[in-house]
Amino acid sequence: MADKKVEIVAQYVSDMHVLESHILQALKRQVSQAEDQPDMHRALQSYVSTTEQHIARLMSRLEAMGNPGGGIGDKAKQGVANLFGIGAAAVDSIRTHPISKDLRDDYTAGSLAVISYVMLRTTALACNDAQTATLAETQMGETVSMLQWIARSIPEVVVRELEKERDVQLISGAAKTVINDPKLKVLYGSEPADTAATVTR
Repeated sequence: MADKKVEIVAQYVSDMHVLESHILQALKRQVSQAEDQPDMHRALQSYVSTTEQHIARLMSRLEAMGNPGGGIGDKAKQGVANLFGIGAAAVDSIRTHPISKDLRDDYTAGSLAVISYVMLRTTALACNDAQTATLAETQMGETVSMLQWIARSIPEVVVRELEKERDVQLISGAAKTVINDPKLKVLYGSEPADTAATVTR
C-alpha cells in the first residue's frame, strides 16, 4: 500500500484498539460483580477472553503496519473515554438490577464495535489491505455472536432479577414469549452459541 493508504487504515485500526480496550475495562468490572450468578459469570469471562484476543490482534496488526502516525492517538482515546467513562459512571449510580443493565450496556457497546468493524473492513478493502479486512471481518463476526447471546439471554435475566429484588412472582413464560418472537430472530441467531452459558433460574 502507498504510505497514505497505510496511514488511513492504521488510524481505523488504532480507533478499534481504543474502543475494544474500553469495552474490556467494563467487562472485567462486570465479571467481578457477577460471581453470585455462575451462568453470567462464565459468559462474561468468555466475552473478556474474546475481547482480549481482539485487542492483541489489533495491536499486532498495527505493529505489522509500522505503527504509522504514532499509533493510538490521544484524540481517539479521549473520545472513547468520554463515551464509556462518564456515561457508564452515571448509569452505575442509578442501577437497581445491574446484570441486566450491564448486558444492555454491553449490547450497546458491542453494536458500536460491530458497525466500527464494518467501517474498518470497508476502509481496508478500499485501500487494498486484505489482511486488515480479514481481521475486521473475523472480529466483527465474533462480536455479533456475543450480541446474539446477549439478546437471547437478557429476557430471562430481567425476569429473574425483578423476582428476586422485588420479591414478586411474575408471569411464567414472559421471557420465552419475547425470546420466541419471530420478529427478533435476526437478533438472536438460530441457536444459542456453544460458548455462551445457558441462563438458569
